Amino acid sequence: MDKKTIIALILIFVVFYLSSKFMWKQPAQPQTQQSPTKSSEQVVKPPKPYVSQDEKEIVVDATPFGLQSDIPLNDAIILENEDVKIILTNRGGNIKQVVLKNIINETRESAVNLFIKEKGMFNTVFYTSSDTIDFRKQNLKCTYDELTATFFIEKDGKRIFEKQYSLDNSYTLNIAIKADEIGFIDAYDIQLDAGIYYDQKGDKRYKTYIDVVSFVDNKLDKVTLKKASSGAFQYGNITWTALKSKYFMVATIPERTVKLREIYASADNNAIMENLKIEVGRNSIDHSFQFYCGPVDYDRLRAFNIGLEETMNFGWKPLRPISKLILKLLKFIYSLIPNYGIAIIILSTIIKFVFYPLTHKSFTSAQKMQQVQPYLKELQAQHKGNPQKLQKETMKLYKEHGVSPLGGCLPLLIQFPFLFALYPVLQSTIELRHAGFIFWLKDLSIPDPYYILPILMGITMFFQQKLMTQQPTPNMDEKQLAQLKTQKLMMYGMPVFFVFIFKSLPAGLVLYWFTYNILSVMEQLSIRKKTQARSKEIIINKK
Repeated sequence: MDKKTIIALILIFVVFYLSSKFMWKQPAQPQTQQSPTKSSEQVVKPPKPYVSQDEKEIVVDATPFGLQSDIPLNDAIILENEDVKIILTNRGGNIKQVVLKNIINETRESAVNLFIKEKGMFNTVFYTSSDTIDFRKQNLKCTYDELTATFFIEKDGKRIFEKQYSLDNSYTLNIAIKADEIGFIDAYDIQLDAGIYYDQKGDKRYKTYIDVVSFVDNKLDKVTLKKASSGAFQYGNITWTALKSKYFMVATIPERTVKLREIYASADNNAIMENLKIEVGRNSIDHSFQFYCGPVDYDRLRAFNIGLEETMNFGWKPLRPISKLILKLLKFIYSLIPNYGIAIIILSTIIKFVFYPLTHKSFTSAQKMQQVQPYLKELQAQHKGNPQKLQKETMKLYKEHGVSPLGGCLPLLIQFPFLFALYPVLQSTIELRHAGFIFWLKDLSIPDPYYILPILMGITMFFQQKLMTQQPTPNMDEKQLAQLKTQKLMMYGMPVFFVFIFKSLPAGLVLYWFTYNILSVMEQLSIRKKTQARSKEIIINKK
């Protein structure tokens, strides 16, 4: 490798490292004030009727609406299937907690409790022509079975308000809200203010994954945790909205007739919250919502067919198709061999074979370039004063020995897109969370805790660089000797540099690179043996 190529490689990996720390997250929307018909985020305090639950709450006059003060509290109403346990409370008819039964928490001691607060998710606040009705202040009547719960208020034997939850066979709740004869309904709020569970271990940037993500006016609109801490609005035609952490999500998907036009996002420490404002403008409503509460799983989100899967972090936009392809391939391999470490090794081998024709040609050229250096030196001495003749004889020499001037750096460059695309797959997809391999590698989505794999990767890289480094010959001039010193410096320095970079990256990514390096070393040894045999044959034929 020449000096420019070496510098380029270092810069590429510096960019890769900095990207992994700061750039591979979607940028926050600019703080520009817009009209209510467009998506925007404004760092302002929420106007009325948004009232923090930590502030003084509105006292509801229960008598006109048939509310009863003698209904006992019941906060252990459970809907359950194979995936989730939904704990409901008749206090406002809200969701107290969602337990993901088959997904363990960060400490691996119990199942994930999806909400980090138990304030009662999906609370409703109605704004009528004469009153503000906050149902969180009232215990409601309820009926329920294993998969359905209905909370309601009756007046003169008729239900004037009803909130019904029905659980399907996955992570989705179907929610219906009905109201009649409570006055002219201007609007109502849905309060999602319990925060969402997040993993902190192994990723110091966990806060960058905590967002409000909405589909506003046919495009994604994101409010980061930092921006939500100061308060931020989203305006427009909102198709769906989600509270999201690195691996988990609660998404609210209103039916098409529901006019969701405004969202206020806020945060309390790391608990991100949102208030959904639904426009009504009539005397009664019958609205339906889907409420997804589960893992950020690409296939599950894609099945909604509304773009929920686009909330996933797949890195730079041009590389997202490659990331999605890698994820599908990894999952397919895992379905055959249920170990993601082995799946990554197989993936690396597949990519190596895909690019084998190109890498083989480049490695062969690099080896041959080393073999012809003595002959090239002789030509330079013979045609010192005739550059045209020197160029012609040099090209003839290259052609005779099958040398390409491009050298052997291309194989290292062509795998970068796959390396960059693999990073977000291993870093932020639920499939790799807690995915172990062997012995000390208990989680391939976080860095190797003992740095063993990065060091092994550095050793294989050293041998790879050593095989590509030209050996000195007695007739080399000062320029060529200086180039050899640079190559030798890189042979020792680059592996150390790469170990430093890779020690903070997911162990699965290091495993991929380590496997690729081993295959490359084996290939180079084979090529070197064949090239040396061919050079001896050429020398014999010339004699």
